[in-house]
Amino acid sequence: MNRNKPSSNPYIPNSEPGIKRAMLEAIGAESTEDFYADIPGKLRVRGNLDLPAALLSEYELTKHVEGILARNQTSGEYLNFLGAGCYQHHVPAVCDEINSRGEFLTAYAGEPYDDHGRFQALFEYQSMMGELLNLDVVNVPTYDGFQAAATALRMAVRITGRKQVLLPAALNQDKRAKILDYLKPDIQARFFDITPGTGLNDLDDLDQKVSEQCAALYFEVPNYFGCIETRANQMVALAHKSGALSVVGV
Repeated sequence: MNRNKPSSNPYIPNSEPGIKRAMLEAIGAESTEDFYADIPGKLRVRGNLDLPAALLSEYELTKHVEGILARNQTSGEYLNFLGAGCYQHHVPAVCDEINSRGEFLTAYAGEPYDDHGRFQALFEYQSMMGELLNLDVVNVPTYDGFQAAATALRMAVRITGRKQVLLPAALNQDKRAKILDYLKPDIQARFFDITPGTGLNDLDDLDQKVSEQCAALYFEVPNYFGCIETRANQMVALAHKSGALSVVGV
């Protein structure tokens, strides 16, 4: 490719010479250099970047990118404990089968007047879960893990009549913010520490903070650092000792 000859690039918007000229005329600039004149010279790269020659066909580019990606080791091949929400997920094949049904593909926002198919499916789900678990009432599924955790904590508050919950200090910041939003304004959240060096929850700190004011203890397996909480049964025992319930994100 001749770098000195004006040309358009299929991957850079508005790179066609005629379009560039019209854009410069519209803003009153003589050239691209004129347009960037306010940027100090020491902050600008002069000359061409040290890049390999352009790949001229889509096939070449696809093979090149696929070759780079093939060097990755993915979580499809290896079990990972990366943490920060990047834990291993298993989605049963039946989920894709159900999600592709017309009742769900045509749904928008879940409003009953335009989404009867979705509500019929949820009614069938609730009925089967009620029979399976021998429950009088089964609610519809929650929207995501954030809402599930926050809703479960509020349920624990209603069940126990207490106004305090315990959360791990090592918690995804987005999830933490959503939980605190759900707890406002009448429920207090306290946080217990992790043990430095292991990434696991600090049972001594938890033991000091759990009390008869606590409605629920919340923790996750794996936790934010990707660690498996091997002492989960001890944490649950500490909560139950003070009459609190346990909520676990797994």
